[in-house]
Amino acid sequence: MMNKHKLWIGSISAAVLLGGSAVAASSSVNGQSVQTTPSSTSQSVTQDQSSTGKLLTGAQAKAAALKAAEGKVDDIDLERRNGQTFYEVEIDRKGSNDVVVRLDAYTGKILAVVDDEDYDDDDDYNYNGSATSTSSNQSAAKQVKLTEAQASAIALKQVTGGKVTEIELDHDDGRYVYEIEIRTADGEADVDVDANTGKVLSFDQDFDDED
Repeated sequence: MMNKHKLWIGSISAAVLLGGSAVAASSSVNGQSVQTTPSSTSQSVTQDQSSTGKLLTGAQAKAAALKAAEGKVDDIDLERRNGQTFYEVEIDRKGSNDVVVRLDAYTGKILAVVDDEDYDDDDDYNYNGSATSTSSNQSAAKQVKLTEAQASAIALKQVTGGKVTEIELDHDDGRYVYEIEIRTADGEADVDVDANTGKVLSFDQDFDDED
């Protein structure tokens, strides 16, 4: 009986030790999980940013492009192609070939830098708008969630120090879109904003020649 009692106690002790090891292993696993969380969170934030439509502004796209290629920015376009959204920034470089810098519209990551002469924009995203009458615009305004003021505010976030000079509500490709023209200190910009979701569909900024 004494031997059985000792054996039983020994089993309990082993179980306790194993349990402690299990807890330690679990703690170790949790520790690793905590360390990897920032990376996972970063990826999630990037995905959430894309899904919520938090685009870089034109000014941010310009700054990122100039880090990849020095020069003077002539034009900035927001493009959507094959499920990807990106900016294409045309840069004039004196004494060298002009280039087009393509960068991710959400992260600012440089996707490509190509000579302007080799650049083929035949497959560029083009928003084909059609003019509508005043009466049509008034009728359409009742079917959208955003007002002209709200759409203008969204468009103005894309530029620095801009002023809306014209805004028009169009119905294209099955959705209502505000087409907004903005005058800036550096030139002009055209912004298309979804009249129901507020998503920026198209952005094009031209810079005045300083020469």
